[in-house]
Amino acid sequence: MVPPRCPYANVHRCPRYYHSIYLLGEAGIATKIRPEKVKELDTFWSNTDLLPVVGEHDTSITGGGDKKTGFSNFCPEISFDVFGLFADYLSRYADGIDMGIAHKQLAEVAYPKDWRWQWETISPLHYVKCSLYSQLISRPSETTKDNINLRSSQELLEIKPGLAGISLNLKVLLTRLAKWWLSK
Repeated sequence: MVPPRCPYANVHRCPRYYHSIYLLGEAGIATKIRPEKVKELDTFWSNTDLLPVVGEHDTSITGGGDKKTGFSNFCPEISFDVFGLFADYLSRYADGIDMGIAHKQLAEVAYPKDWRWQWETISPLHYVKCSLYSQLISRPSETTKDNINLRSSQELLEIKPGLAGISLNLKVLLTRLAKWWLSK
């Protein structure tokens, strides 16, 4: 069984989540992220292999001025929080004529909270189907709880029943020395 919401829905754990929040702030739909935090997160994510290589995979918002018409490659968790739909693509009606025609048809068949009243097209997406989720789950980040628990369970010195009673975990020692050396 999977959790109902994505465990990576955090700006420090998923670049798509971060870019979705960032773009909503820039578009005036949500609060902007502070510039120093943007710089920190851009640097953080640029040092990973998780960013899209081609523009078609980038998270984006289309539409000019105050009229935002499309949201592409969005984090479904953010889409749900903002628009009430777990989707990675949402597109508004092109104009009032298209919306009027659709609303006339919907009046006969749709319930009042049907997504089609507001959106012409959506691509529903649960986070387990997100292209980044499988990459994120296969390599826990330094901040995940499981990884912190794993690191704390790998003690350098262990007291166990045995000949000497104390053993030294050389793998943990060498790993810690390498990390210390590289951080200098």
